[in-house]
Amino acid sequence: MAAAVALLVAALGYVQYGSDAIFSSAGTRHSLPAQIPAAAGLRVYRQIDRIAPAPYVHMMIARAEFDRGDVAAAQNEAFRLPPSSARADLLGRIARARGDHALAQRYFIAADDVFAIGDEVDDLAKRDPARAYRVQDLFVQRLQRTATHPDALAEAYWRLGVLASKTARPALAMQHYLQAVSLSPLSAKYLIAAGFQSYDLHEYAPARTYFVRAVAVDPASADAYAGAGMAEFKLGNRAAAQRYAERSRSYDPHSHPLATLDNLLK
Repeated sequence: MAAAVALLVAALGYVQYGSDAIFSSAGTRHSLPAQIPAAAGLRVYRQIDRIAPAPYVHMMIARAEFDRGDVAAAQNEAFRLPPSSARADLLGRIARARGDHALAQRYFIAADDVFAIGDEVDDLAKRDPARAYRVQDLFVQRLQRTATHPDALAEAYWRLGVLASKTARPALAMQHYLQAVSLSPLSAKYLIAAGFQSYDLHEYAPARTYFVRAVAVDPASADAYAGAGMAEFKLGNRAAAQRYAERSRSYDPHSHPLATLDNLLK
């Protein structure tokens, strides 16, 4: 019994050593794991793979190969994994490293990776906003099907609104901002976006409502105060606009909407 326990402890220690080696780059400079060569961890897990192959072993090897720049080996290991969001995310990062952004986007959408697809969409929007909108729309559809957390879906709709605005579709942008607001009504960010989009559509009373709601959520938002002031000015309430301008200035004198409001009040 004692020999079996000792053998188990030794095996677990060996696995821990391999894990520490693979993730050594993430350790603090003077920590013990940071002193272990990553290649040693790769050797450990390849030995484990020969004895007891398992999905977590393939994943560790794939990550180690990717981290050291061997994307072909990383992909080979990733393909040995059963379908999962982790596998799709890893394959997306491999495709991106190879410069195949279209494939990377498909994998990131399958993985529900909000941050990775956001980076892809932001980069694509600099070159082709219309295509970026289509990629983001596919991602939103995926999030709807998987019943993801409302906050993640709200952020995806907000990004879709930004892209619709960049492609000169203000009414569609407004629709997306309102979807974000409905999913996350206590987010000043989405209320402010809806407010400015309403303002651009010359719908000044609804714009004022969104900005006032944003101020209630975030009483220190200079942009929300300035937006409310802009709407009040367009509605003929100059005194109210001036009061909002001063409130905005007290929180951030460099607010861009405040500069717009100041120009209106000249």
